[in-house]
Amino acid sequence: MIDGHSVSLVMPCRNESGHLADLIEEIPDFYDEIICVSNKSTDETVQVGRQIEKKNKKFRLLIDNRSAKGIGYGFAHMTGIAAAKNEYIVCADSDGTYPIEVFPQILEQMNVRNLSFVSGSRYPDKEIPPKLQLGVKILNYEIALLYWFRIHDSLSGMWVFRRDIVPELHLTEGDWNLSPQIKLNAHKYLGKQFAEIKIKQKHRHGETKQSYFNTGMKHLIWIAKNRFIEPRNVQHAD
Repeated sequence: MIDGHSVSLVMPCRNESGHLADLIEEIPDFYDEIICVSNKSTDETVQVGRQIEKKNKKFRLLIDNRSAKGIGYGFAHMTGIAAAKNEYIVCADSDGTYPIEVFPQILEQMNVRNLSFVSGSRYPDKEIPPKLQLGVKILNYEIALLYWFRIHDSLSGMWVFRRDIVPELHLTEGDWNLSPQIKLNAHKYLGKQFAEIKIKQKHRHGETKQSYFNTGMKHLIWIAKNRFIEPRNVQHAD
């Protein structure tokens, strides 16, 4: 809890058993609730999570094995967000790349600027792989061209928002496309209550779960399609 505001942390987890316990130990005490949603883990992520639950009363492990063409990133997020109980929700990947410790500073900016949704922007950052930077720049340009909306990091996986605005986000995408969707919908439905705030990406624990090229192409197609045909129902699972 920070200045009387309660906060939940939501993290999708897939094959994170090797570092999950250490990651949870590093989470700041001001988080009132930690929700880890395992999606199609084939290692011992679930077993490790159950052991953490016994030791940490703030921690909950949920399981959502739905996927769309093998990817369940969005489904895991939607399940975790729906389960969160606190005033604010912070979403971040469970590989340690996002600075979840900066929530107090982001909350301060949200209060000063009357924001209800913040997306962390990693750019510019020369330490991020050039091919990822190029891909994000292409998607940023596509969004600017199609939506008349300037964004610096269309694929950031760290978001901070008030729980009461979740219905206004109209989340439907069960795969990687939840990432651009949540920002586009926050901008569309929340207007000036949406903003990006600069963050610094940290060192990744474990291996990335995606192919930058393949995922980038799917984002490119989805962003264009969404401009003209907005999804109404939750994406069909495999």
